[in-house]
Amino acid sequence: MHNAKNYLAIWLKRVPFLRWGLALGVRLFAPKNYVGVMAVVFNDQGRVLLAQHVFRPDYPWGLPGGWVERGEDPALAVQRELWEELNLKVEVRRILFCVPQGEKPTTTTPLGLALAYYCRVANDVVLPLEQMAEAKSAFEVLAAEWADPACIGRTLNPIHLTAIKLGHQEYKNEQRHH
Repeated sequence: MHNAKNYLAIWLKRVPFLRWGLALGVRLFAPKNYVGVMAVVFNDQGRVLLAQHVFRPDYPWGLPGGWVERGEDPALAVQRELWEELNLKVEVRRILFCVPQGEKPTTTTPLGLALAYYCRVANDVVLPLEQMAEAKSAFEVLAAEWADPACIGRTLNPIHLTAIKLGHQEYKNEQRHH
């Protein structure tokens, strides 16, 4: 059996048609996951950005974000989503976590992965919330607000609450080092 696997590996390396067939087979039969990204954005006052989303009926208020497009770098997807939805340029500082999402049978979120990124407003330029609402894809966002992470006052998805807690730790660490 070991020799058969070696021969198969050699043939897959040498024969382009076999490699093409393998790639097609993987695309057709390998499991596919949705990948969502969320941004834990802090401003200079230590407030976190929340958005009320049209397409999140379970928890309308939460962190801004969206879906990663095919072949897209997730960190760039965070930047793209915030620009499209809120006219906001952010600097992605680091990933906070990657966890499964969409496991509840009643949720509208498909089964996949959620990636949370700690972000800061790029160049410390924060548009007024009214201008954020005029973004080109603003139909996805009903409202936005900066909230104190210690007392948010909104019902958020538990994944978002965890991301905010971790992001707030990052923010405090940054403040200690400045």
